[in-house]
Amino acid sequence: MKLKIAFYLLAFLLGSQITTTAQTQRFKAGFNLGLTAAQINGDDSAEFNKIGLSAGLRAYTILTPKSDIIIEILFSQRGSRTKFGNNSSIPSQLIKLNYIEVPIIYTIKDWYQEADDYYKMHFQAGLSYGRLFNTSFVDSPLAPTGPFFRENDFSWLAGITFHTNEHVGFYARYTRSMNLLFKNTDTNPNANSLLSFFLTFGGTYVF
Repeated sequence: MKLKIAFYLLAFLLGSQITTTAQTQRFKAGFNLGLTAAQINGDDSAEFNKIGLSAGLRAYTILTPKSDIIIEILFSQRGSRTKFGNNSSIPSQLIKLNYIEVPIIYTIKDWYQEADDYYKMHFQAGLSYGRLFNTSFVDSPLAPTGPFFRENDFSWLAGITFHTNEHVGFYARYTRSMNLLFKNTDTNPNANSLLSFFLTFGGTYVF
């Protein structure tokens, strides 16, 4: 239900983008394409070894010339990969988690370019809802816990975007879950309680 509401809201914002004029424009639309470097706290690995894809649409609500609210709908690949040094004879342990993610982001802009009428630096913070729709494991001892992973993920995020012009920007973002992937219980014992977090690096295009 929450995802349906987010999709309807994004569709409304995208429609508004089409009908507004340059003088009265309050909405913009764009898309993201990037890579995630993910990790899970509690899987006995301390590196961002799991590389995945992050891609989707975004809609802007322009609050002031220096601030926006952004809503995104993303396909986001997370998880973890435990490597065993340089010993290629030992396979990596891999956890793959695929999400539909809906971040809501507040942006403050700075470094105004008067000649081209845009801000180079965008500083961002927000909250995100993720819906887990697919899990898979490769040689991971945590595979039996997969059916008990929570489908709903609530995260906070912080990031920065550097715009080379009005339309093109490159961003880095840190996202950390606020709820555990898997909670220890008497009936579903596990050595660790798992917490997901990841970095995202990518580009964005604003229409």
